[in-house]
Amino acid sequence: MQSSKLLKTEKPMMTLATHDVDDFSTSRVIRVTAYLVFLGAVAELVLFRTWIGALSLTAAGLVAMINFRWLEVIVHRVVQPGKPRLDRWTVLRFFGRLTLLAIVFAAFLVIPRIDAVAVAFGFSTLVVAIVIEGLRQVRVGGG
Repeated sequence: MQSSKLLKTEKPMMTLATHDVDDFSTSRVIRVTAYLVFLGAVAELVLFRTWIGALSLTAAGLVAMINFRWLEVIVHRVVQPGKPRLDRWTVLRFFGRLTLLAIVFAAFLVIPRIDAVAVAFGFSTLVVAIVIEGLRQVRVGGG
């Protein structure tokens, strides 16, 4: 009798949403991008021996990672279950993202010593990391 009373008064345990290891992971994309940027910068230094190229590749890769992370936050805030939050902070973050890209492209036009090929490879590291994550999804049977 006593045990049935306890069972009725116990609150049901709330289950937390668990993140499957097979899901698409933006943190894994950022990590792979960082590895690719590092490898690209080292390759630039070893093969071509230009620190400007390595710096250009690293800066472009960092801007791509920051841009990707900010875009993820914006999308999660706007496209969420329930009421979407398109507030002032989200709009400012979006314009901050565009401003960051504009500054990088303006620097590309103003500073003639920036290596255009290295910048293109730096931005491409994010695309390669997304493709790698997509191929990993296919391999493990996800998405």
